[in-house]
Amino acid sequence: GTDAENNCFSMQSALKVYGAYLFLDVDQNGMLSRGELGRFGSGMLTDVFIDRVFEEYQTYRDADTGEREMDYKTFLDFVLAMENKSTPQAIQYFWKLLDIHHTGCIDGFVINYFFRAIVKLLQSKGPDIASVDDVKDEIFDMVKSKTPGVITLEDLIRCRQGG
Repeated sequence: GTDAENNCFSMQSALKVYGAYLFLDVDQNGMLSRGELGRFGSGMLTDVFIDRVFEEYQTYRDADTGEREMDYKTFLDFVLAMENKSTPQAIQYFWKLLDIHHTGCIDGFVINYFFRAIVKLLQSKGPDIASVDDVKDEIFDMVKSKTPGVITLEDLIRCRQGG
């Protein structure tokens, strides 16, 4: 793409993100529900991941349905993190989602929690999927955390595999 397309502050880029927001907003209420955000990208976000976005980032309760919905600013933060995954800011954005117990570290349980949802989603698309344990072992091998069996945000940033 051109420099303007790749610059997240350009008018072209802003219009692209806003266009995506309008496209996802099926009920045209100016807010995105969990289901509407689930259509982002190629529909490959897991329910577990989407639930965590709605749990950790600013949302608003729909007066009619009582459902939590995100506004454009929350969506913009989400898109910037998704499109710039290897930046420290994006890694911090996703860390908040991964650190489900708010302890400053994630363990095998947390990896299982997220990866089981990924396996389920992928199995619905095709049969050949790696085992959860193989992937968990590979993640710990890649990160080389200071404390065996536990990954911190610092470990993730230090290993440069966070994105």
